[in-house]
Amino acid sequence: MKVLLTGASGILGTDIKLQLESRGDEVLGFNSSDIAITDFESVSGIVKNFRPDVVIHSAAMTAVDRCEDEQELAYAVNVTGTKNMAMTAAQAGARLVYISSCGVYGNGKSTPYHEMDATQPVNYHHQTKLEGERQVKTHHSDYLIVRPGWLFGGTPGHKKNFVAARRKEAITNPVLQSAFDKIGSPTFTKDVAAQLVVLLDHGYTGLFNLVNEGEASRFSYVSEIVRLFELDTRIEAVNSSMFPRRANMPDNECLENRNLNLKGCNTMRHWKLALKEYINTNYQSYE
Repeated sequence: MKVLLTGASGILGTDIKLQLESRGDEVLGFNSSDIAITDFESVSGIVKNFRPDVVIHSAAMTAVDRCEDEQELAYAVNVTGTKNMAMTAAQAGARLVYISSCGVYGNGKSTPYHEMDATQPVNYHHQTKLEGERQVKTHHSDYLIVRPGWLFGGTPGHKKNFVAARRKEAITNPVLQSAFDKIGSPTFTKDVAAQLVVLLDHGYTGLFNLVNEGEASRFSYVSEIVRLFELDTRIEAVNSSMFPRRANMPDNECLENRNLNLKGCNTMRHWKLALKEYINTNYQSYE
């Protein structure tokens, strides 16, 4: 299988590339420095030359607060860029995989969201990700839309590595504060990549939540990270108002893998097991 992958150096893109290459697939990975997804002709030329079987569109402007301040750029990358990927994939006869966001559901439930729930995003980043989904549906018919959870993974030195950042803070501070009133589904990028391959191999299309099982508050998530690193740092549960942000954030971003379960192909384990493996595998010799 020939796969064109955008966002190849991101924490999710890295694991998708590794997963596909480990089984012999040919992967052509691109980053923002390699391809301007907002330029239709540039995208079209690359897709036509490579002739992929699958296009996985993982690239996005993900800095939520920055999206509030730079809405024109956020729209160009997350909406226009996605439209370009959908149109060129359709022209090439390639299946399209679009990586969306758990945040598109917004606020409205206190229990985990499933794929049939309404979407009502509360910030501009999540609005653009939802509009990206609409562009996919408008311009392509053979697609997978994936809504992952709070992603962790990547090398310890990756600039967007949540686990590594909390480890560093815990080493240098005797007390950390973390919000008890924001909940979600911590999700290992390696598990997302493996589950994505299952969906592709089965030829499934449509919308899938894709998260590790279980839910966590930011407080319980950070507490588990610190516990697994065997650090003495005390974690103090506080209200999220202690961390003012430019963008509104949903209180509940927990998801349920309902469509995976209906298909009988849910391979996603509990997030605590995934987090333990990730830390044990990647941080034994890291300083």
